[in-house]
Amino acid sequence: MSPWSWYRRLQKRSQRRLLLNRFLSENGASKEALGRWLDERLAAGAREEVAALIEELPDPLELPTETYTDLIEASYRAQLFERGLSLAEAWMRREPDAAAPLNQAARLHSLAGRFEQAHELHRLALTCAGDRAESQYQLGCTLLREERYAEAEAAFREALALEPRLGKACTNLGYALDRRGETEQAIQYFKRAIQLDPTNAEGHLNLGALYGEMGEVELAVQLFRKTLDLAPDSIEARMSLGVACYNGARYAEAIAEFDRVLCQQPQHGEALFYMAVSHSRLGAHRRALQAFRRAERVFPEDARVQYYLGLCHVNMNEYDKALPFFRKVLELTPDDGRSHYYLGIVYDKLGQPELAQQAYQRADELGHRVAAARATVR
Repeated sequence: MSPWSWYRRLQKRSQRRLLLNRFLSENGASKEALGRWLDERLAAGAREEVAALIEELPDPLELPTETYTDLIEASYRAQLFERGLSLAEAWMRREPDAAAPLNQAARLHSLAGRFEQAHELHRLALTCAGDRAESQYQLGCTLLREERYAEAEAAFREALALEPRLGKACTNLGYALDRRGETEQAIQYFKRAIQLDPTNAEGHLNLGALYGEMGEVELAVQLFRKTLDLAPDSIEARMSLGVACYNGARYAEAIAEFDRVLCQQPQHGEALFYMAVSHSRLGAHRRALQAFRRAERVFPEDARVQYYLGLCHVNMNEYDKALPFFRKVLELTPDDGRSHYYLGIVYDKLGQPELAQQAYQRADELGHRVAAARATVR
């Protein structure tokens, strides 16, 4: 380790210990400072600093209840599940009859895929006096992760029977209903979630996704924009907005949104793919080709990317360059009728009529409508 790296590590440790000392000895101002520090480190992706802070806590049993919640939430956001569990266990030792630490521990086990342990903790939480609505809600979340949608629906309905204004239960009940094909009911619960909590970003996102699936593009766009007002760094919301704009043939707007996604995650394959297709729809085939090449580095075996790479070259009359891409598509998906059709066009342009005829015939057999005429007229 270089002297500078050693100095920076020492400096960061000193900053953490100063923050902890103030937090453990002072009042609300230091709690706010700790919250800001956690948010800043998580936004910067500095999960190792969050882990180090949790490890340096001198005695977790002395922490205020609300701080356990904040630190466990930070450990969840940083995907430090084991450290979060150590805090939840310390909290359980401090408050052995409380449901809240049991729910937090169950949630972390569930997020880590340890469902058996999670359900044991859910059972214990539901026997505790206190917030049974939250315990039912957390049980429903675990059941959702297990894709047990009917049971999840029952748990969320029970949570709402206990606390009718629990907006997050409305959101997840809507999701469970959507997974079960109950779209209209799902929409009503997403709307209810937003009414109860207008700052519920997830409710806006899920409602927008449903409207998008129904072809209500303008409503979907409005809801995704609202989601981004509430959660500006949400890549899922940004991607959803871009795809909604794309589906509404608003390609320039779609490109702008995918570009913003790529500023956050330069190797986001779906953003690269949809941005490239949007450029292609606008006739900017050279730009599309550049984006598809970037997408290919992320998805080297994706038939969609190979197909559009071939199509870009066809659109630019570069038939010899298109040929290997359509061949690659047909290695990956032999029954792709449109690729057989374009392979026929490429062979035609390259002066190989027999191979072109074979490709058109195969495309016709696979149901490609335009190929039928080319397969018969010679």
